Amino acid sequence: MSLQSYDHFTPVTATRLLAGRTTLVVLAPHPDDEVLGCGALLAQAAAQGVYCRVICVTDGRLSHPASRLYPAPRLISLRQAELRAALDCLGSIWLEMLGYPDCQAPSYGPAVARIAALVPNGALLLATWAGDPHVDHQSCAALAGAVAARRPDLMQLAYPIWGRVKPALPFPTTGWRLRDGHPAKPAALACHASQMTGLIPDDPDGFVMAAELQQMFLTQPEIFLAA
Repeated sequence: MSLQSYDHFTPVTATRLLAGRTTLVVLAPHPDDEVLGCGALLAQAAAQGVYCRVICVTDGRLSHPASRLYPAPRLISLRQAELRAALDCLGSIWLEMLGYPDCQAPSYGPAVARIAALVPNGALLLATWAGDPHVDHQSCAALAGAVAARRPDLMQLAYPIWGRVKPALPFPTTGWRLRDGHPAKPAALACHASQMTGLIPDDPDGFVMAAELQQMFLTQPEIFLAA
């Protein structure tokens, strides 16, 4: 695995990234993206009294599609419970589950107004980067852009997930890197056991994030890009 260097990105604190805004909203394609991309920022912002909200767009039902122990309804319930536990680790964070099927996140249409109604005035809105090589991540980038286009009160930034290791677009040469991590992030990521461990044993082709990738997200700085 070839890792990018972000030493040339501008180091920022959570306070500096928020730039005086008192609300942080993270649009996450699936349960676990919120911790992977923004876990430390969410924890730091919540500790400072910032109102934090995570909007999870899809239900994550396709991570282990062949499992008989965890058919889709049970897996959806598990992943939602994991997400709630992860947010509890990070602090006082509100959660909205939109419930779109995994790999079917919309990129336009009624979902734009639905999300816009959930984003308080003046928020910093974070969504996955358009260069992430996953259809739901790209759709969330488009949704956030459409919301920001109708809401000039918002500031929008992007956070890369899979684009950090295999970008579908040229990776930007400028951006921001969160200067400090947060001790709650490893515990929050561990809450997503269905994705990070062999918890679901009966789907050999199901998704489990490689240990080296988990370490990358826990040890490298969180990265934010101009949307």
